[in-house]
Amino acid sequence: MSYSEERWRAYVLAYDVEVAQEDMEEELYRIRADMKHRMVYAHMTGAETHPFPDMELEEQKDALVEAAIFEVKEPLVLKDLTKKLDVTVTPEELLAEGEAIARRQNSTLEEVKRFFGQDLAFLERDVRERKIREWACSR
Repeated sequence: MSYSEERWRAYVLAYDVEVAQEDMEEELYRIRADMKHRMVYAHMTGAETHPFPDMELEEQKDALVEAAIFEVKEPLVLKDLTKKLDVTVTPEELLAEGEAIARRQNSTLEEVKRFFGQDLAFLERDVRERKIREWACSR
């Protein structure tokens, strides 16, 4: 995990926003089920040995609970900060993001525009959320 990802994670976990216990428990269940599935699959394919996946998951309980809280809180934090901060996204920023995607995907800007719209408007939320994360991590 990069330094900025760690800072964002810490920011979200410390942010004062109410998380429904039921939502956190559902997310914890999904995380545990996914991890158990991966452990069983790895064990069956011989990639890793996990003879007692439930015990392993129980040993990781605190980390799994923290992960579930983060997954539930992050969209709430982003929504709250979006309301509080006046974060604008310019056409130039959308174009820069579209060009970056094209480079990463070894594609062209025109192909990216076909997917995200000629004005790249479907990238606006991603760019806004990245700017909010950068703002929060600079605190």
